[in-house]
Amino acid sequence: MTDPCALRIALSSLRGPEGGLARSHGGLAEFWRSVSEDILDPAPQDARAPLTELDDWFIGGPACALVVGPDPGFRSALLARWALSVAERRAAEVIFVPISARLGTAVERDMLKLLFGLFKGTPTAMFNRPRSPGELMSAIRLALMGVGWVSSVPDKDNPQLLVILDGVERAADGWPDPQTPYLSQPGEGAHIIVSVDAENHAPSGTSWRERLAWAAEQMMVIPCPTDRPSPDEAAGARRALGSLGDEGGRAARVFDALASVLAPVSPDDLLGAVGMAPVELDAFERAPEPARRLVVKGDEGAYRFRDDAGRASWTGPDHLAVIEDTIVARGLSALRARKAASNPRLTWPPYLVEYLGAHMTRRSATVADRMELVSPAWLGIWSDGPGGIVGFLTDVDRARRAAQDALLEACHSRTEIDQAARAERAARLRDIIWCALVDEAICAKEGSRAEERDPTEPYTDPTVDLTRPTGAARERAEALVTFASLLAGSEAALVRQWAMEACAGHGEILPGTIPHVVTDRGAPDPERTRRIRAGAKHEEVDGYLSTDLVIRPTDLSPEEAWNLAECRKGESRMIAFAGILPDLREEMREKAVREVMSAYWAYGDRLALRVLSACAPWMALTDAAKIVCNELGNNWTGDLPGMLVGFGSITELAPLLLRLGGTAALVGAARAVVDVGRWLP
Repeated sequence: MTDPCALRIALSSLRGPEGGLARSHGGLAEFWRSVSEDILDPAPQDARAPLTELDDWFIGGPACALVVGPDPGFRSALLARWALSVAERRAAEVIFVPISARLGTAVERDMLKLLFGLFKGTPTAMFNRPRSPGELMSAIRLALMGVGWVSSVPDKDNPQLLVILDGVERAADGWPDPQTPYLSQPGEGAHIIVSVDAENHAPSGTSWRERLAWAAEQMMVIPCPTDRPSPDEAAGARRALGSLGDEGGRAARVFDALASVLAPVSPDDLLGAVGMAPVELDAFERAPEPARRLVVKGDEGAYRFRDDAGRASWTGPDHLAVIEDTIVARGLSALRARKAASNPRLTWPPYLVEYLGAHMTRRSATVADRMELVSPAWLGIWSDGPGGIVGFLTDVDRARRAAQDALLEACHSRTEIDQAARAERAARLRDIIWCALVDEAICAKEGSRAEERDPTEPYTDPTVDLTRPTGAARERAEALVTFASLLAGSEAALVRQWAMEACAGHGEILPGTIPHVVTDRGAPDPERTRRIRAGAKHEEVDGYLSTDLVIRPTDLSPEEAWNLAECRKGESRMIAFAGILPDLREEMREKAVREVMSAYWAYGDRLALRVLSACAPWMALTDAAKIVCNELGNNWTGDLPGMLVGFGSITELAPLLLRLGGTAALVGAARAVVDVGRWLP
């Protein structure tokens, strides 16, 4: 017989470490309150077969499992019951995250913070306190690869970790994204369960395995069938409200709002953020019992649907979109008013701060609108409350992704000589660079990477001192000097003026080197040629590669150089093909660039990026854009100086910027360096 005391201890462990963010999460506490009565009783008959299958998977199955069932309540209760049993018998450290807007966990940022906050760190843990979505993903990925850092259950010699994400079909803002997977590389001892309503994601039709970037051999599907009747309480509620005429219609609009929001919402937020009228809220408070039964009011006074089935069945997506559009319009209007106001400390509804960016993502807001959230005004609003750094950097990341999508679209849909398309690419490049610089500047000011921290401390929201210097003033100046050296005429004069202002007090600053391909001007060297023909790598032969340029091997014919390049691997292959690009026919040149690109994606590091940048003049627009997005989307972990100059920096990407947006792209990049430096010095 199960010990009730042991069950209570196990249930408490599923709430996360004492003093941490997870332990204080109201949605998680509410979930375990709502299911605890059922799961502490004996399992019903129709749950026993799936429970046995889960046990069998845990003991001898692959690392990942997809639990599929149409009834969200049955599925959640089943997994909660099983998770509690695993925790109670100490078979693994158990992390359980219920995904639901009514619990405040449907938005990726909220889910990531809760998931990481549930980990119990050890003295040997290799991650610090994450400050952005990218760092949260990296930390979660690292924890799943090194289970011993977050688990000592059942013992230190055989640590096991069970992570359950329940109800991922309710994810609200586009996750999981196969381009940024963090659940796809479980290490030894890691077990991952994701529960969904069907094997394919609706409405896209994409399989959840693809969305999660799971290999077929690393997962199994566990069906969770049920033929339990699910009464349509929402239909009864609508009938009850419909019988009240205008009064019922006003109340129904509040129910519509509660079905549209992405977290529990207070009456004040319903008025200030969602735009409900007081008369509508009054009608909602007087709604008859069949309707009010759908909604509960939490301990903190926020409304939410009682269960996910009721929320999902309340109304159709088209009707909800109107409310979300209203939320976005109200948020942008208030932000613009704040920017123009003489009193910047105007009070903002908390819900609007937390979820405006997510609603903009869901409604596919324009890049220009999303970039309004990467501004001093929006940072100031986020800084007024807890969780500001992660929340603001999430909005920065959303804007960057939107700009990247727009950049790639401008590469796909128009010809290279289209001036409007080139101007669009230059504008989007500036947005991407702006977001990357803001992200790194904020992280540099937060500065926790340079501080000692006990990795066993529970995760709490990081804070940032905006008055703390980033330590990148000299690198900003060097970046501007470098950009100016690549321009001519009035554009050069403008950037040179910015550079002169930035260089004040830093002594002489010379432009950095930019990767490019040049002709070998030396005399023919038979010994060097013999060594290359004998198989020596180009970088092993003096004169064929320096730190900033690729040498054209003019003592070899293009045909012979091609044949030799095909025998190389890794970066040597990149260098060999890059060096002969100017001498090749168009069709061969395209193939050579593809070879360089393939080697970069397979073996690339910072040196490989320099070689790739040297190939920019011959590169397809889409390929150039993908490289820029990949490099500026990487997690630089607060290395703002390194992002500005040096290996893989914005200045080293200059050939790619020129290829995509011409000199306007370089001027835009320089302007971003200047303006972000003035805002976040």
